[in-house]
Amino acid sequence: MSDQSNQRLQGTNAGIGIRLLASCYDGLILLGISMLLVGIPITVSIEVLGATPPKWLQYLLFLSVSYAYFVGFWVKGGATTGMRPWKLMVATNETGMPLSWLAASVRFAVLMLTWLTLGMTLWYIATKDTGHFLFFIAATIPLVSLVVMILSKERAALQDLVSGTGVYRVS
Repeated sequence: MSDQSNQRLQGTNAGIGIRLLASCYDGLILLGISMLLVGIPITVSIEVLGATPPKWLQYLLFLSVSYAYFVGFWVKGGATTGMRPWKLMVATNETGMPLSWLAASVRFAVLMLTWLTLGMTLWYIATKDTGHFLFFIAATIPLVSLVVMILSKERAALQDLVSGTGVYRVS
């Protein structure tokens, strides 16, 4: 077993509050990275070429940067920059080892789905369009993830359940 595996076995399941703090920290870091790697090139292309890249390309660039940030950190070090101050680590539940590219990619896909539907839910609430049928569909996914985190003794979110991973606080 690796050193990280031993740390995981000595760790405890991370609570909801500490995971939300780490998520906020990661969100701020990702915003800065995205401004540098996506925002500036798009602005330059508009100014220099006089053409705005299609929205789908802008979204794809942002998604690629997000994927590289999360999956890269989860696979290589077991934790993102936002997780490190709180000594959090992502590991596979069965072995306690760092995530494989596949497990990290699955975890990322479900995490993005959860964040996207949370954003949609907040948008519908902000625009007072809560009667829209998509509001109920969008609100269900983050709600299920939160309820699972509250009710499970492992404090596993939806992305953890689907990918077979967990977030642990290590000493």
